[in-house]
Amino acid sequence: MQLNVYLIRGRGEDGLKFQLAQVSNAEGHYYRGDKGDYDPTQQFASMDELKDVLAKMVDCAAADLEINELNL
Repeated sequence: MQLNVYLIRGRGEDGLKFQLAQVSNAEGHYYRGDKGDYDPTQQFASMDELKDVLAKMVDCAAADLEINELNL
């Protein structure tokens, strides 16, 4: 499964963490933090950590996820 994500970088005390700003799948469905799909305040230290959270959100294995980071 492919997910497109837009990340906000520079989070955390050291500026090395990031947060999810936008998530959509290849079919154009947008997952929304304000609707409870994910926690928009959660900060991640690695892409593996992000993949684990996204895999639970879309109910698939983390190994089956392909993350496409958007640059807006």
